[in-house]
Amino acid sequence: MKTLLRKIFRNDRGATAIEYGLLISLVGLAATFGMKNFSEAMYNMYVTVNENTQEKTNG
Repeated sequence: MKTLLRKIFRNDRGATAIEYGLLISLVGLAATFGMKNFSEAMYNMYVTVNENTQEKTNG
């Protein structure tokens, strides 16, 4: 029984898969929030350009 427990605690093959999974999920979260901020900035830029061009053509 003692040797079986030692083998279980020494086995670290699954740890690498878990670590890679955590890294991938963190990259995914960072990309999601980064895209959200990027899309808001792009939207605000287009709104500003649209407002400025309307003022110049109407004024």
